[in-house]
Amino acid sequence: MDTFDLKKYLAENILKENDMDNLGKELSMAIEDKLEDKEDINEVVDPISILSYLLAGTTLTNILAKYAGKFFKKYNFGKGEAAAKKIYNFTHKLENDFKSPIKTVLSIFVKDKKSLDLITNGLFAVLLLVLGGVAGANAYEAVKVNNVSTAGMATLKAALKGKDLQVVIADIISGITS
Repeated sequence: MDTFDLKKYLAENILKENDMDNLGKELSMAIEDKLEDKEDINEVVDPISILSYLLAGTTLTNILAKYAGKFFKKYNFGKGEAAAKKIYNFTHKLENDFKSPIKTVLSIFVKDKKSLDLITNGLFAVLLLVLGGVAGANAYEAVKVNNVSTAGMATLKAALKGKDLQVVIADIISGITS
């Protein structure tokens, strides 16, 4: 196994081969702006916002773990790849756990497993559309009052809902075709 020289790695600026550093900078600036925005911290947090942030955080962690695993594999960071894969698998399972309350209620009425899965995914997709719409509306309102940091966070949440929606729709399509 090759030994890894971090100083040489950073000196050669290999990190600029991809957009990971740009992503990190943008996320850092968005989070910093959000934390500096004192008026947002005093707002009342409703259950929809909590759910929206939980789903967005899970999706963001899932995406970052996926790319971290690829990065660790490419540069042979030893156990880093396995750790990133565990995080990725955990977040994927957590995304499925968000559907369980819907599935539990529906299981009273729907007995066929395939139909239950399709209806659960369909209703979860509607929930994601609503949450994405709320995030988009919040972004629009923030842009109107020139609050760029809040608009950026709301836009990120809406984009992450779009990624979640893509996964759920793929699940629905695979459920229909199987």
